[in-house]
Amino acid sequence: MKEISDDYIDAEEASQRKPVELYHLWLDNGEEHWRYTSGDVPVTYSGIEYVPGSLSRTLVAYNTQLEVTTIDVITDNLESTVLNFISTNPIDIVWISIMKLHREQEPLEAGVVFIGQVKNVSFKGGNATVTCVGFEFFLKQTIPIWRYQLTCNHMLFNSKCTISEDDYKTTATVALNSTGTELTSTTFSSKVDGYFTGGKAVFDGKARTITNHESNVITLMYKFRELEDNDSIDAYPGCDGQAETCRDKYDNILNFLGFPFIPDENPAARVSW
Repeated sequence: MKEISDDYIDAEEASQRKPVELYHLWLDNGEEHWRYTSGDVPVTYSGIEYVPGSLSRTLVAYNTQLEVTTIDVITDNLESTVLNFISTNPIDIVWISIMKLHREQEPLEAGVVFIGQVKNVSFKGGNATVTCVGFEFFLKQTIPIWRYQLTCNHMLFNSKCTISEDDYKTTATVALNSTGTELTSTTFSSKVDGYFTGGKAVFDGKARTITNHESNVITLMYKFRELEDNDSIDAYPGCDGQAETCRDKYDNILNFLGFPFIPDENPAARVSW
């Protein structure tokens, strides 16, 4: 095994010791994990190896107003598949945790510096900046979850909607355009135009939003990295939340939770919404 360099030993033994940091990124479904360390050699912690990566980050700041913490992780040589994945802003949530430890400590004990989600990725020159929001982001969510609105409060295919996702799955063998975002299959033309718009396509356990459906072509918001011509994907329809769509497309009007007959004009201000 490679020895720790003298420069790192000097830094860790200095009056202001600088511990290494451990970066862990993973999908919300727990199926994929990536682990890196800011150190110059691999670090094994709790039986799991973190490989070296050129990493730095901005400071973590907290305040009494519970504003969401935002940090940037800057890298120039993270494993390309990781950056390719999170840079496409997938439907899947990508979590990140950052810990720090002193490698000469016995036993090793890491302290958590930050935990949150990847918000977006930007590129400049040879560097990538991964912007992350802290876990307190969830404290900023709107409560209560139901709103007095024209469109349905339910998410399509959830338990309150009651419709089974499997009943609306369409499997198709596709051909790709040059960008990989337009998928063509005669199977799609068996549905009326717009049927899949707002829905999702699933390939190898990963999902992408369908932004448009016309004839035998569906358009994805972002491409699948591994998808090739003649591969098969599963396509699911979308829902715009309108009462007519719930009734005519899904025959599920009894479970519709919107208020389509509320006035569209505010009588106090005489302003249309």
